[in-house]
Amino acid sequence: MRNVQHTAVVTAVTDIASPAEKVWKVLTDFAGYAQWHPALRFVDVPPEILPGTRLRAQVTLGTENDGEYGFTVLHYEAPRRLAWEGGIPEVLMGQHSFVLEPHEGGTRFTESEEFTGTAAVETVEPARSHMEEGYASYGRALKERLESGH
Repeated sequence: MRNVQHTAVVTAVTDIASPAEKVWKVLTDFAGYAQWHPALRFVDVPPEILPGTRLRAQVTLGTENDGEYGFTVLHYEAPRRLAWEGGIPEVLMGQHSFVLEPHEGGTRFTESEEFTGTAAVETVEPARSHMEEGYASYGRALKERLESGH
């Protein structure tokens, strides 16, 4: 019996010249994503976000994966860490996290997603470089939003 890996991780890191509290404010203004995020629009955002809160978002990447997805908030630790998960249990689940750390007078913003399930590696590995560039573009969009003074 061989040990089969059913995990894949995609990560992008962006340094933002804003304090973590300001980055957190934009990151957790889910209704405001339409103003800066190139691919994610949250739908019917609940008034309070806590671990266990269900979020729904429209994902528009220009691929066959476009559509509406549901997520469950796992961690909401202001202004340091936000994480949610969604997917099809045991087939393909994604745990998406955002970590904010002080860095050179600003914030190091790390966006990462760990995919698990029987389809994780075969789904993620062929698309890894495209996914990493997508996540990097989201970080750049957040950086632009904050550093442009909006």
